[in-house]
Amino acid sequence: MDTRTLLVLPLLAGLAAPAGAAPLRSQQGPYELQVLCEGVPLRTYDHAGETYVLGHHGDRYTLRVWNHSGRRVEVVATVDGRDVIDGRPGDYVRKRGYVVPAYGYVDIEGWRLSAGQVAAFRFSSVDRSYAARTGSAREVGVIGVAVFPERLPSRPLYLPRPWSSRSETAPARDGSASDVRAQAPSPKNAAPSPPPASEPGRDAKTEGALSRLERFRPGLGTAFGEAMDSAAYQVEFHRQHPSRPEAILGVRYNDREGLLAMGVPLDGPGEPDEAWMRRTADPFPFVSRRYATPPPGWEYR
Repeated sequence: MDTRTLLVLPLLAGLAAPAGAAPLRSQQGPYELQVLCEGVPLRTYDHAGETYVLGHHGDRYTLRVWNHSGRRVEVVATVDGRDVIDGRPGDYVRKRGYVVPAYGYVDIEGWRLSAGQVAAFRFSSVDRSYAARTGSAREVGVIGVAVFPERLPSRPLYLPRPWSSRSETAPARDGSASDVRAQAPSPKNAAPSPPPASEPGRDAKTEGALSRLERFRPGLGTAFGEAMDSAAYQVEFHRQHPSRPEAILGVRYNDREGLLAMGVPLDGPGEPDEAWMRRTADPFPFVSRRYATPPPGWEYR
């Protein structure tokens, strides 16, 4: 399976409203989000209809997005509310994404530095997180992925349309398609984002308190880690619905103390604690058998 990272500059249309407050889950339909550490998916916990991941300070992690459908999809991913490609606030309508092949997956290993490198995702304290160091720690602790299936060609297709200066894409010399729209501005020449407007009913004192709260929040964030080789290249991709994702995947993460404070049930059969040991104590644990025990799935014939 070819799992090389593909970048895409989506061809955009009208804008849409934000995703809203829908519960964040790691799976929806044929799409799945995993958080891997050392190549192994971190354990997930279901709580109040959402998916939670237990992280550990200093660990490097990777996002793996699975596409179990028969069509290519584009995925726009954010960590702590920051787009993983340009590091700015997440926006799945205007932002570029990664292409995931049909019945395949793509690994997103960090914040993209160039077409050849990324800065690793590493669990850190909130104040050392990339989001906190570049603006606001308000969205720390959440990972999101918006999924856009590819637009299928209309049928029947009679004759190829000649390319003109008004076409969206032009054929490259090697026969592949290359995007001719202007690329997203680099951080050096990008216009600064306007400051967020204060919510109704908040005065300067309240805003200052919230700012201090963000700066000294406990738990985990995601740092801008060491540079790593991670090749990517641009391809042409037409979204089926330019401004409306088919699915939004997501997980919330924190350290053990933070997840327990949020009421996430970490202790159970997989991770026993004293209370669980006492609740499940068996007064007659020894089971005697005179003959061999059949293996699982064995049937007498």
